[in-house]
Amino acid sequence: MKKFVVSIIVVVIILAGGVYFGKIKYDSVLEAATRGLALGKAYGRTVSQSNCILGLKPRYASCSTMECELSANAYIAGCMETATRDDFCNDVPHIQNTDQALDWSSKTCSEYGLGHDRCLKYIHKYVRVCTEQTEKRALSTGDVFTSGFEKGLNQE
Repeated sequence: MKKFVVSIIVVVIILAGGVYFGKIKYDSVLEAATRGLALGKAYGRTVSQSNCILGLKPRYASCSTMECELSANAYIAGCMETATRDDFCNDVPHIQNTDQALDWSSKTCSEYGLGHDRCLKYIHKYVRVCTEQTEKRALSTGDVFTSGFEKGLNQE
C-alpha cells in the first residue's frame, strides 16, 4: 500500500511539473509571437513591402529557437500587413510553384545573410503572404499542405 501511495504522489508531482513547465513554454511562445507581430507592424508602417525583409536581419538572422522562429513569422505577417504595397510580391513565386518557391526562399536567406536552416522555416511566410495578396484570398492550411511547399521545407 505504501508503494502505491508513493507512486501516486510521484505521478502527481510529475504531472504538476509538466503542466507548470508546459505553461511557461506556452507563455514564452505566445509572448514571442505577440512581440514579433507588434515589431513587424510598427516597422511596416514606415516602409514598403520590399523593405520588410531588410528588417529581419537585425533581429532574426541568428534564430536558434522555436520562439525566435515564431516571432519572425509574426514579424513578417505584421510588416507585410501594414507596409505600403509595391511590386515585391510580383517577384515572389506562388506557393503552388513548390520548387520555385523553395528556391526563392533559399536564395533570399543567402542573399540577406539570414542563415539557412531556420531561415527557411520562416522566410516561407513571404511566399504565403504574397500568394494570398496576389490571389486576393486567404490560403487554408490544406492549401498550403497540398501545395507541397511545407513538405519541401521539411525535407531539407
